[in-house]
Amino acid sequence: MTLHGVTKTVVLKAKFNKLAENPFTKTPTIGFSANTEILRSEFDMKYAIPAVSDKVILTIEVEANR
Repeated sequence: MTLHGVTKTVVLKAKFNKLAENPFTKTPTIGFSANTEILRSEFDMKYAIPAVSDKVILTIEVEANR
């Protein structure tokens, strides 16, 4: 991940949600969720710490249709 010109490796915890027929398109659809936590300070974004939290929780939801 690159933020503010700083690149770091970020590990996502991913979860398979479901594979099923989409009720609208009638095509196979798959869903995943992923999340991780980063520290803003590790990406050289130290403004307003500790008034603004250093920790940021990232949540990603993905749905793909065939």
